[in-house]
Amino acid sequence: MLWNVDVWSEIERLQREMNALFSNYGRSGPSSTYPLTNIYDSRENIVVTAELPGMTKDDVSITYSDNSLTITGKQEGPANVKKMAVVRQERALGNFEKVLRIPTKIDQGKIGASFTNGILTVTLPKSEEAKPKTITIEAR
Repeated sequence: MLWNVDVWSEIERLQREMNALFSNYGRSGPSSTYPLTNIYDSRENIVVTAELPGMTKDDVSITYSDNSLTITGKQEGPANVKKMAVVRQERALGNFEKVLRIPTKIDQGKIGASFTNGILTVTLPKSEEAKPKTITIEAR
């Protein structure tokens, strides 16, 4: 029996369904996926960078409380996208919230942030007690 089915279309459909099924496997939810972030630890600071393409500083809010940095905002698509059918969508649109645990004591009064070319950079200065101390060894 011959089937009138485009095999490649069916394989692509199956791949989309499998990707959707496993896209959040092992994650606590959508907040763990967007925005993509990196966290760096230097001697003086914890630095967090987040990719927020197409957004401005006014679209994003940042808070720090109880050793957690929270990044929230709303990702809007182009105005005319609502009139179109989605062919492929890898970036989610709408409200987002990402909570990052910061395992170091932070001097909250000195936290700073900048936003350049779609990259949010948050600098969290370590508190004096969290900074590494050099210990002098005495000779005997």
